[in-house]
Amino acid sequence: MGTSMYGTSSGGPPSPAGAGAAPSTARETVDGRGPLAMLRAVSALACLGTLVQGLLAGMLLNGDVDSIDPHGANAYVFEALVFLQVVAAFLLWRRNRGLTWPLKATVGILVATFAQTGLGLEGSLAAHVTLGVALCAMETVLAMRVFALRVGSPS
Repeated sequence: MGTSMYGTSSGGPPSPAGAGAAPSTARETVDGRGPLAMLRAVSALACLGTLVQGLLAGMLLNGDVDSIDPHGANAYVFEALVFLQVVAAFLLWRRNRGLTWPLKATVGILVATFAQTGLGLEGSLAAHVTLGVALCAMETVLAMRVFALRVGSPS
């Protein structure tokens, strides 16, 4: 059996990497209430933004051509929110150098967001819709993981 991201095996006895590690239900502790609060707020808004984009895209695909302008405007709002996510993740990383996943995830989402905008402007509907669904999933997972972090002194 493989080792999970928390260093415990998915079945049987703990792996050597998981010896003494916290169980997978343990929450990560971070230093820095401000950067974490900012990342939580921005990730929640960005997650909501992807849901609004999906709604507007569905309206457009149903023939409501008037939803194209709000869809385009919300795309730029979403890009700004994702950029702020990167800033917040960077600030959190500066306080917690061992905590790299939020910064890596937000940069990855930013790159995907720019690709998404390019696909939309190009009119590549199949790729645009597929990446839009993936971005919604990525934002949801990011927000869930960010809200699972707790403030305290990392060990």
